[in-house]
Amino acid sequence: MYWNNPLEQVQYPAASDIIFKATHGGQHCLFWNPQAGFAHISTTQRLIDLCTWANHNRQTQGTRAFLTNPRCYYDIANLVKLNMWIHDIRKQGIVKPWLMQDLADKGFSVGTGDSRLRCLERIPEIRTVPAFISTHSSRAHLYYDLEPVESFDQFAVLCGAEPGQEFLFRLTDPTAPYGIEWYEFNSSRTRSVTPGEDEAVGMITQYLTAHPEINFTPEWFDQSIDWSQYQACL
Repeated sequence: MYWNNPLEQVQYPAASDIIFKATHGGQHCLFWNPQAGFAHISTTQRLIDLCTWANHNRQTQGTRAFLTNPRCYYDIANLVKLNMWIHDIRKQGIVKPWLMQDLADKGFSVGTGDSRLRCLERIPEIRTVPAFISTHSSRAHLYYDLEPVESFDQFAVLCGAEPGQEFLFRLTDPTAPYGIEWYEFNSSRTRSVTPGEDEAVGMITQYLTAHPEINFTPEWFDQSIDWSQYQACL
């Protein structure tokens, strides 16, 4: 519903306060939970769903036609990205805090962190994550034991940001059950495992050329693959 709202770019430290703006005149508020549980949150596409989709399309379209279909690029690229991220999370943990959205009687959704939710299917030892929780002010009392986040500088510090770091936000509107739809920031700690969509599609194309027998399964993501050797072939 709010995905068409404009993106707002903010550099830390900022002259204007995007977190204050996200309150929409006091309608919404934000909290910090350094150890948020996520077992109650579901994703629209689990790893098995992605694998089934990829295997089916390779079988019905043929691998070449599948890999050159632009409508499939987003999910094709995720095969590479999720494999990279799973191994990166195993090495350095969750770097970027999630954004959880309180939907009241409809539970919770994830504005930022859905991909990591899928990654954690393969890392069951991680049971909590650092997360911001965006909610309606009428539900603020439910989070009395959490730290309120009341400024962008506070938000950025909790993200471990350095001066000059760029953030992107997409806000909702005053009638929404929460104030922030999505956020992202560029981190030097994750830059090496964030290939662009076209780059990732190129990598998986080279990989499947070398390994045409591959049938994707959730266990496939446990493999440590040196993607740089497939990048070098581009």
